[in-house]
Amino acid sequence: MNEINWEELIQIDSKWVDRQLNLHFEEKNLKIAVRCYTPKASGTQILPISLAQELALMIPEYSLSEEKKRKIENEIRDSYGEENVSKYSERLISQISRDFFGKKNPETDGKYGELLLFALVESILGCKMVAHKIKSLSNFKDQVKGGDGIFLGNYILENGESHPAYLIGESKITQSYSSAVDQAFESLDRFHAPETFTEFLTSEFIVAKENIIVGENVDEIYNRLTPSNSIFKNQILVHPVLIFFNTKKIGSCEGSASTPTELEALIKEKLLSEKTRYIDVINSKVQSFEKIQQVYLDFFIFPFNNIETFRNSLYKFIHGVNYISEND
Repeated sequence: MNEINWEELIQIDSKWVDRQLNLHFEEKNLKIAVRCYTPKASGTQILPISLAQELALMIPEYSLSEEKKRKIENEIRDSYGEENVSKYSERLISQISRDFFGKKNPETDGKYGELLLFALVESILGCKMVAHKIKSLSNFKDQVKGGDGIFLGNYILENGESHPAYLIGESKITQSYSSAVDQAFESLDRFHAPETFTEFLTSEFIVAKENIIVGENVDEIYNRLTPSNSIFKNQILVHPVLIFFNTKKIGSCEGSASTPTELEALIKEKLLSEKTRYIDVINSKVQSFEKIQQVYLDFFIFPFNNIETFRNSLYKFIHGVNYISEND
Protein backbone atom coordinates (compact mmCIF):
# COMPACT_ATOMS: atom_id res chain seq x y z
CA MET A 1 0.00 0.00 0.00
CA ASN A 2 1.39 3.39 -1.00
CA GLU A 3 1.72 5.85 1.83
CA ILE A 4 -0.59 8.83 1.51
CA ASN A 5 0.99 12.23 1.06
CA TRP A 6 -1.29 14.06 3.49
CA GLU A 7 -0.05 17.52 2.65
CA GLU A 8 -0.99 17.01 -1.01
CA LEU A 9 -4.59 16.37 0.09
CA ILE A 10 -4.80 19.76 1.82
CA GLN A 11 -6.83 22.15 -0.33
CA ILE A 12 -6.60 25.41 1.62
CA ASP A 13 -3.86 27.95 0.92
CA SER A 14 -1.40 27.46 3.77
CA LYS A 15 0.12 30.88 3.11
CA TRP A 16 -2.88 32.44 4.88
CA VAL A 17 -0.88 32.13 8.13
CA ASP A 18 1.84 34.46 6.82
CA ARG A 19 -0.76 36.89 5.48
CA GLN A 20 -2.86 37.11 8.62
CA LEU A 21 -0.89 36.15 11.72
CA ASN A 22 2.19 37.04 13.74
CA LEU A 23 3.94 34.24 15.61
CA HIS A 24 5.24 35.54 18.94
CA PHE A 25 6.81 32.40 20.34
CA GLU A 26 6.96 28.67 19.79
CA GLU A 27 8.27 26.10 22.24
CA LYS A 28 8.37 22.30 22.25
CA ASN A 29 9.23 20.25 25.30
CA LEU A 30 8.87 16.47 25.12
CA LYS A 31 5.18 15.94 24.33
CA ILE A 32 3.94 19.53 24.70
CA ALA A 33 4.16 22.22 22.02
CA VAL A 34 2.96 25.80 22.55
CA ARG A 35 2.62 28.44 19.84
CA CYS A 36 1.32 31.96 20.39
CA TYR A 37 -0.29 33.99 17.59
CA THR A 38 -2.18 37.23 17.13
CA PRO A 39 -3.69 38.78 13.98
CA LYS A 40 -1.51 41.32 12.22
CA ALA A 41 -2.09 44.97 13.03
CA SER A 42 -4.53 47.13 11.11
CA GLY A 43 -3.33 50.65 11.80
CA THR A 44 -3.04 50.91 15.56
CA GLN A 45 -5.69 48.27 16.19
CA ILE A 46 -5.98 44.49 16.13
CA LEU A 47 -9.10 43.84 14.08
CA PRO A 48 -10.71 40.49 13.21
CA ILE A 49 -11.98 41.56 9.78
CA SER A 50 -9.20 40.25 7.54
CA LEU A 51 -8.77 37.02 9.51
CA ALA A 52 -12.52 36.37 9.55
CA GLN A 53 -12.80 36.98 5.82
CA GLU A 54 -9.94 34.57 5.08
CA LEU A 55 -11.46 31.87 7.27
CA ALA A 56 -14.86 32.32 5.63
CA LEU A 57 -13.23 31.64 2.25
CA MET A 58 -12.05 28.26 3.56
CA ILE A 59 -15.53 27.01 4.43
CA PRO A 60 -16.01 24.97 1.22
CA GLU A 61 -12.77 23.08 2.00
CA TYR A 62 -13.84 22.67 5.63
CA SER A 63 -17.38 21.58 4.85
CA LEU A 64 -17.14 19.45 1.71
CA SER A 65 -14.83 16.72 0.43
CA GLU A 66 -13.36 16.96 -3.04
CA GLU A 67 -15.47 13.94 -3.96
CA LYS A 68 -18.65 15.78 -2.91
CA LYS A 69 -17.63 18.83 -4.94
CA ARG A 70 -17.05 16.66 -8.01
CA LYS A 71 -20.47 15.07 -7.52
CA ILE A 72 -22.07 18.53 -7.44
CA GLU A 73 -20.22 19.50 -10.62
CA ASN A 74 -21.33 16.30 -12.39
CA GLU A 75 -24.96 16.88 -11.41
CA ILE A 76 -24.81 20.42 -12.79
CA ARG A 77 -23.09 19.16 -15.95
CA ASP A 78 -25.85 16.63 -16.52
CA SER A 79 -28.63 19.15 -15.86
CA TYR A 80 -27.31 22.41 -17.29
CA GLY A 81 -24.43 21.55 -19.59
CA GLU A 82 -20.66 21.92 -19.44
CA GLU A 83 -20.78 25.67 -20.05
CA ASN A 84 -22.54 26.27 -16.72
CA VAL A 85 -20.51 23.94 -14.50
CA SER A 86 -18.04 26.52 -13.20
CA LYS A 87 -20.58 29.26 -12.50
CA TYR A 88 -23.36 27.14 -11.01
CA SER A 89 -21.17 24.75 -9.00
CA GLU A 90 -19.37 27.64 -7.31
CA ARG A 91 -22.70 29.12 -6.24
CA LEU A 92 -24.10 25.82 -5.01
CA ILE A 93 -20.96 24.78 -3.15
CA SER A 94 -20.88 28.17 -1.45
CA GLN A 95 -24.54 27.85 -0.42
CA ILE A 96 -24.13 24.30 0.90
CA SER A 97 -21.06 25.37 2.86
CA ARG A 98 -22.91 28.28 4.49
CA ASP A 99 -25.83 26.01 5.32
CA PHE A 100 -23.41 23.64 7.03
CA PHE A 101 -22.74 26.35 9.61
CA GLY A 102 -26.38 27.28 10.06
CA LYS A 103 -27.42 30.54 11.72
CA LYS A 104 -26.93 29.71 15.37
CA ASN A 105 -25.88 32.52 17.73
CA PRO A 106 -22.11 32.91 17.05
CA GLU A 107 -21.48 33.67 20.71
CA THR A 108 -22.52 30.12 21.62
CA ASP A 109 -21.69 28.24 18.41
CA GLY A 110 -18.45 26.25 18.70
CA LYS A 111 -17.99 25.93 14.93
CA TYR A 112 -16.09 29.22 14.74
CA GLY A 113 -13.28 27.92 16.93
CA GLU A 114 -13.36 24.60 15.10
CA LEU A 115 -12.93 26.35 11.74
CA LEU A 116 -9.89 28.26 13.00
CA LEU A 117 -8.42 25.08 14.52
CA PHE A 118 -8.96 23.27 11.19
CA ALA A 119 -7.09 26.03 9.34
CA LEU A 120 -4.20 25.97 11.82
CA VAL A 121 -3.77 22.20 11.91
CA GLU A 122 -3.86 21.79 8.15
CA SER A 123 -1.56 24.76 7.49
CA ILE A 124 0.94 24.57 10.36
CA LEU A 125 0.95 20.88 11.28
CA GLY A 126 0.36 19.68 7.72
CA CYS A 127 -2.24 17.11 8.78
CA LYS A 128 -5.47 16.56 6.84
CA MET A 129 -8.89 16.74 8.47
CA VAL A 130 -10.83 13.57 7.65
CA ALA A 131 -13.93 14.17 9.77
CA HIS A 132 -15.66 17.13 11.44
CA LYS A 133 -16.58 17.56 15.07
CA ILE A 134 -18.22 14.30 16.12
CA LYS A 135 -21.09 14.34 18.56
CA SER A 136 -21.64 11.43 20.90
CA LEU A 137 -23.70 8.49 19.72
CA SER A 138 -27.30 8.34 20.89
CA ASN A 139 -26.51 5.55 23.33
CA PHE A 140 -23.39 7.23 24.68
CA LYS A 141 -23.16 9.56 27.66
CA ASP A 142 -24.62 12.94 26.74
CA GLN A 143 -21.93 14.95 28.46
CA VAL A 144 -19.15 13.30 26.45
CA LYS A 145 -18.67 14.92 23.07
CA GLY A 146 -16.36 14.04 20.22
CA GLY A 147 -13.25 15.90 19.19
CA ASP A 148 -13.31 19.17 17.28
CA GLY A 149 -12.07 17.56 14.09
CA ILE A 150 -10.21 14.33 13.39
CA PHE A 151 -6.99 14.66 11.40
CA LEU A 152 -4.44 12.25 9.95
CA GLY A 153 -0.86 12.88 8.90
CA ASN A 154 2.75 12.87 9.99
CA TYR A 155 3.49 14.86 13.14
CA ILE A 156 6.87 16.53 13.66
CA LEU A 157 8.43 15.47 16.97
CA GLU A 158 10.71 17.55 19.18
CA ASN A 159 13.81 16.00 17.56
CA GLY A 160 12.62 17.05 14.10
CA GLU A 161 11.59 13.58 12.97
CA SER A 162 8.06 12.88 11.75
CA HIS A 163 5.81 10.06 12.88
CA PRO A 164 2.39 8.82 11.69
CA ALA A 165 -0.31 10.36 13.87
CA TYR A 166 -4.01 10.69 14.36
CA LEU A 167 -5.09 14.01 15.81
CA ILE A 168 -8.24 14.82 17.75
CA GLY A 169 -8.74 18.53 18.16
CA GLU A 170 -10.20 20.67 20.92
CA SER A 171 -11.09 24.36 20.60
CA LYS A 172 -12.00 26.78 23.37
CA ILE A 173 -12.99 30.43 22.96
CA THR A 174 -13.53 32.03 26.37
CA GLN A 175 -13.02 35.25 28.27
CA SER A 176 -9.85 34.23 30.10
CA TYR A 177 -6.76 32.15 29.44
CA SER A 178 -6.99 30.08 32.63
CA SER A 179 -10.65 29.30 32.00
CA ALA A 180 -9.95 28.18 28.43
CA VAL A 181 -7.11 25.90 29.57
CA ASP A 182 -9.27 24.44 32.36
CA GLN A 183 -12.11 23.71 29.94
CA ALA A 184 -9.76 22.19 27.38
CA PHE A 185 -8.29 19.75 29.90
CA GLU A 186 -11.74 18.85 31.19
CA SER A 187 -12.77 17.96 27.63
CA LEU A 188 -9.60 15.97 27.01
CA ASP A 189 -9.99 14.15 30.32
CA ARG A 190 -13.43 12.93 29.31
CA PHE A 191 -11.76 11.31 26.36
CA HIS A 192 -9.04 9.59 28.41
CA ALA A 193 -10.88 8.77 31.65
CA PRO A 194 -10.70 5.00 32.37
CA GLU A 195 -14.47 4.64 32.70
CA THR A 196 -15.17 6.10 29.25
CA PHE A 197 -11.98 5.66 27.22
CA THR A 198 -12.76 2.40 25.41
CA GLU A 199 -16.33 3.28 24.51
CA PHE A 200 -15.44 6.80 23.49
CA LEU A 201 -12.47 5.75 21.37
CA THR A 202 -14.44 3.15 19.43
CA SER A 203 -17.51 5.39 19.14
CA GLU A 204 -15.39 8.32 17.94
CA PHE A 205 -13.87 6.41 15.08
CA ILE A 206 -17.00 4.52 14.11
CA VAL A 207 -18.73 7.85 13.59
CA ALA A 208 -15.63 9.33 11.92
CA LYS A 209 -15.72 6.59 9.30
CA GLU A 210 -19.37 7.35 8.57
CA ASN A 211 -18.59 11.06 8.10
CA ILE A 212 -15.24 10.86 6.36
CA ILE A 213 -14.61 13.82 4.03
CA VAL A 214 -11.60 12.50 2.10
CA GLY A 215 -12.90 10.68 -0.93
CA GLU A 216 -9.78 8.74 -1.95
CA ASN A 217 -7.41 6.31 -0.18
CA VAL A 218 -10.35 5.09 1.86
CA ASP A 219 -8.77 1.75 2.83
CA GLU A 220 -5.72 3.30 4.45
CA ILE A 221 -7.81 5.96 6.16
CA TYR A 222 -10.11 3.28 7.57
CA ASN A 223 -7.10 1.31 8.81
CA ARG A 224 -5.75 4.41 10.52
CA LEU A 225 -9.13 4.88 12.21
CA THR A 226 -9.48 1.24 13.34
CA PRO A 227 -8.01 0.73 16.86
CA SER A 228 -7.44 -3.02 16.30
CA ASN A 229 -5.39 -2.45 13.13
CA SER A 230 -1.58 -2.53 13.23
CA ILE A 231 -1.44 0.67 11.16
CA PHE A 232 -3.53 2.44 13.79
CA LYS A 233 -1.31 1.09 16.57
CA ASN A 234 1.81 2.51 14.93
CA GLN A 235 0.40 6.03 15.20
CA ILE A 236 0.83 8.51 18.01
CA LEU A 237 -2.12 10.47 19.36
CA VAL A 238 -1.88 14.25 19.22
CA HIS A 239 -4.40 16.71 20.62
CA PRO A 240 -4.16 20.08 18.83
CA VAL A 241 -5.79 22.59 21.18
CA LEU A 242 -6.94 26.12 20.34
CA ILE A 243 -6.99 28.54 23.29
CA PHE A 244 -8.66 31.77 22.08
CA PHE A 245 -9.22 34.30 24.87
CA ASN A 246 -9.62 37.96 25.75
CA THR A 247 -6.83 39.97 27.33
CA LYS A 248 -6.65 43.65 28.25
CA LYS A 249 -2.97 43.66 27.27
CA ILE A 250 -3.88 43.91 23.59
CA GLY A 251 -6.04 46.98 24.25
CA SER A 252 -3.26 48.53 26.31
CA CYS A 253 -0.84 48.14 23.42
CA GLU A 254 -3.37 49.59 20.98
CA GLY A 255 -3.72 52.65 23.18
CA SER A 256 0.05 53.21 23.35
CA ALA A 257 1.07 52.50 19.76
CA SER A 258 1.55 55.20 17.10
CA THR A 259 2.04 52.91 14.08
CA PRO A 260 1.24 49.31 13.06
CA THR A 261 4.91 48.38 13.44
CA GLU A 262 5.02 49.83 16.94
CA LEU A 263 1.79 48.05 17.89
CA GLU A 264 3.10 44.68 16.78
CA ALA A 265 6.38 45.28 18.62
CA LEU A 266 4.52 46.20 21.82
CA ILE A 267 2.29 43.13 21.58
CA LYS A 268 5.28 40.85 21.04
CA GLU A 269 7.03 42.38 24.04
CA LYS A 270 3.95 41.89 26.23
CA LEU A 271 3.34 38.33 25.12
CA LEU A 272 6.96 37.30 25.46
CA SER A 273 6.86 38.62 29.03
CA GLU A 274 3.84 36.34 29.59
CA LYS A 275 5.38 33.32 27.85
CA THR A 276 6.56 31.59 31.02
CA ARG A 277 3.17 32.06 32.70
CA TYR A 278 1.26 30.72 29.71
CA ILE A 279 3.43 27.62 29.51
CA ASP A 280 3.48 27.11 33.28
CA VAL A 281 -0.33 27.08 33.40
CA ILE A 282 -0.38 24.26 30.83
CA ASN A 283 2.46 22.31 32.46
CA SER A 284 0.86 22.62 35.88
CA LYS A 285 -2.51 21.51 34.57
CA VAL A 286 -1.18 18.47 32.75
CA GLN A 287 0.36 17.17 35.97
CA SER A 288 -3.15 16.52 37.25
CA PHE A 289 -4.01 14.23 34.32
CA GLU A 290 -1.83 11.14 34.16
CA LYS A 291 -3.42 9.75 31.01
CA ILE A 292 -3.08 13.03 29.12
CA GLN A 293 0.64 13.05 29.96
CA GLN A 294 0.98 9.94 27.81
CA VAL A 295 -0.05 11.63 24.55
CA TYR A 296 1.04 14.69 22.60
CA LEU A 297 -0.46 18.14 23.13
CA ASP A 298 -0.05 20.96 20.60
CA PHE A 299 -1.43 24.30 21.83
CA PHE A 300 -2.31 27.27 19.64
CA ILE A 301 -2.64 30.26 21.99
CA PHE A 302 -4.59 33.24 20.62
CA PRO A 303 -4.75 36.30 22.90
CA PHE A 304 -7.31 38.74 21.53
CA ASN A 305 -9.01 42.01 22.44
CA ASN A 306 -12.65 41.10 21.73
CA ILE A 307 -13.69 37.53 21.01
CA GLU A 308 -17.32 38.54 20.39
CA THR A 309 -16.22 40.83 17.55
CA PHE A 310 -14.27 37.96 15.99
CA ARG A 311 -17.24 35.60 16.13
CA ASN A 312 -19.68 38.15 14.76
CA SER A 313 -17.30 39.21 11.98
CA LEU A 314 -16.94 35.60 10.88
CA TYR A 315 -20.72 35.14 11.00
CA LYS A 316 -21.17 38.19 8.74
CA PHE A 317 -18.64 36.96 6.17
CA ILE A 318 -20.28 33.53 6.13
CA HIS A 319 -23.90 34.66 5.88
CA GLY A 320 -23.55 38.17 4.48
CA VAL A 321 -25.49 39.76 7.37
CA ASN A 322 -24.94 40.65 11.00
CA TYR A 323 -26.29 38.22 13.56
CA ILE A 324 -29.64 39.24 15.05
CA SER A 325 -30.85 37.16 17.97
CA GLU A 326 -34.48 36.17 18.38
CA ASN A 327 -34.61 38.47 21.42
CA ASP A 328 -33.58 41.58 19.48
